[in-house]
Parts: sequence; structure tokens; C-alpha cells
Amino acid sequence: MTQTILLAPDSFKGSLSAADFCELAQQTIERCDPSIEVIKRPLSDGGEGFVDAFIIAGIAERQTRIVQDPLGRPIKADFAWQPENQTAIIEMAQASGLPCLSTDERNPFLTSTYGTGQLLSAAIEMSAKKIIVGLGGSATQDGGMGALQALGVNCVNTLGDPIEKGANGLSELAKIEQKQPGLAEIEWIIACDVTNPLLGEKGSTRVFAPQKGATNDNLASLEASMTNLATQLSAYYPHDIGSLPGGGAAGGMAASFVAILGARLVSGFDLLSDTLQLPQLFQTHKIDLVITGEGAIDEQSQYGKLPFRMAQLAQENQVPTVALCGKLNLNQDTKFPFKQCFSIHPDASKLSLADAFSQTPRNLAITLENGLFDWLG
Repeated sequence: MTQTILLAPDSFKGSLSAADFCELAQQTIERCDPSIEVIKRPLSDGGEGFVDAFIIAGIAERQTRIVQDPLGRPIKADFAWQPENQTAIIEMAQASGLPCLSTDERNPFLTSTYGTGQLLSAAIEMSAKKIIVGLGGSATQDGGMGALQALGVNCVNTLGDPIEKGANGLSELAKIEQKQPGLAEIEWIIACDVTNPLLGEKGSTRVFAPQKGATNDNLASLEASMTNLATQLSAYYPHDIGSLPGGGAAGGMAASFVAILGARLVSGFDLLSDTLQLPQLFQTHKIDLVITGEGAIDEQSQYGKLPFRMAQLAQENQVPTVALCGKLNLNQDTKFPFKQCFSIHPDASKLSLADAFSQTPRNLAITLENGLFDWLG
């Protein structure tokens, strides 16, 4: 009997897109056993690959613009456009994500979401009635102020001057003025799969800022800037914006868009799962194995990250899931809904980031070759 494998990964950020993962995995599986049927569904929880997931599925058109990267340099970025319902799908990682920067360029005090705002402006110029913004993989900790400034929102200091870009500007933020009536007429959807709030031990700064270049010495300063942001946002939001679940996504951009634009937060995985009809796949196909994965799987993954959500969906349909990643850091007691979970790198702890990135395609293929029949057995 023919066996069927569903490939449903997120990207290995910086080294392999979800679409490339699927292509490479399919080629490897077909070499091992040409009789195995492979279904490819490259996914994204709102970060890198979010736009491509819609375009590859054939449900949106690609649009390309030149905008600013996190440090203000020109960069080409895409978004997806659905002309029939005037909906834009924008992935902030395209213009404001970690892949735009080298490791030594990461600096949350300087990096800005302005380029993402330029993509949003481009969608508005196309008369967008609905804008879905995928948050994930951001290089920024500016509370989305750069993006709002690009949309014409005034974010000013005590002198009434526009604040600086990056987290540096948040410390001097004294007022936010939303005087663009057209923005309120748009339906804003924020797609992300983290539940972390803006402030606190599980908040944006403590959990995510270190991967954006923050050090232990400046976390307190960044948290103080985020606290100031929460104070300014409170003028627009009737509840405690600092504790809003998911408000800490993308360096606080989620909280700002909820407060200033009336955006609605949704699960990126749920949105894409519904759009691509993933639950129905398990009804229309006899799937024997799901292979998912992303660049790193750790304790944070249980808080809604894509491989975890994909494994839960498969588990509901009595299908086992194998998760593959570059960096694996799990407590042995953590209960994940995976049959097995592997790092594709034999000596991951000894590899530099650059070496891990360069070896990802080869090591993914080797891991699949070595484990495939055991996983299917």
C-alpha cells in the first residue's frame, strides 16, 4: 500500500525557506522510495515565508516594492495581493526581519519597522480594504513606531518633533497622534503565534530582544522604553495594553497596531491552516506521517509555535509527527506531541551559526535518509 507523507514546515530562518525545505525533502524521499506520495504545504506562523505560503498556494498575486530595511537601506520586498477582495498579506520579516541583517548588525536601539510601513502604504495605495500583517522574525524593538510613522501617524517627543528610529525613539516618545482617517476604514488583522505580552518577564524585551542584538546590560533600558510605549498607548486602549496576550509580538508592534489601528490579533497558524484547508487534508488523504520543523525548537515552541501546532493537528487525526530543526533545546520533561524530534546537525553545539546555515540543506537530506523508514515503521 502506498504511504503518504505530509511536509508542513516553517522556515529554517536564515538558511532554508519552508518552500525549499519541502522541495529538498521531496527529492530525498523520492530517492529513498519513489512509491511514497508526498504532499507539500510550506507554512508560516506569520514570520518568514508567510507571503510565499499564500502565493505558492495560488490564492494571491505577488507584488514587489523597494523599501527600507531595518537600518534604512534600500531592499526589495514582496507582499501578496488578492484583487478580488482587495486584501493584502504583508510579512514584516520581508522588510524588517532578522534575515535582512548580518549578525553583527543586529541592534534593537537602531533597527526600525519603517520599511514594513512602506509596504503597508503600498497596499493602501492599491485601495486595500483588508490588510493581514504577519509578525515574526523581526529585527526590531521599536513598538511598530517606524511602521506607524510611514503610515503618517505622528509619533513625537516632548518638543513635538518626530522621534528617532528604533528603540532609542521609544524612550523619548511623548505622544502618538493618529490623524489619518483612511487607516480606520481598513480591516487590520495581525497574524502571529506568540502569546507573550508587551511587558514583564515573559514580555517582548526579556524573551525576544536578546536575539535582536540586546545584551543583559541593556535589557532594563529596553524594558523602560516599552513601559513608556505602554503609557502612550493607554490613551487609545481601554484595558491594560502591557499584559495583552500577543502584544509583545514583533517588538511590541502588535500592541501598537491593536491600540492605534484597532487591529485584531489572530493565530498565524490558524489563519493559514484555514486558508489552505489543512484539517480537510487529513480527511481526504490517508496520511501516514507528518514532517514539520523550523530553525529552532525549544521551550518557547510549546507556546503556539508552528511545529507544535502542526503536531497537535496531526495528533487529533491519529497521525504521528516528526519534527526536524537546526537547534534543539528541550527539557526532557517537556511533553510535546511529537513522535520524535531531532536536530539535523550531529554536533549542533559545536557549530557556528554560519556553518549551521551552510550545512542545513545537506544535513536535512542526510537526516531524512537515515530516519525515514524508521519513522514510517
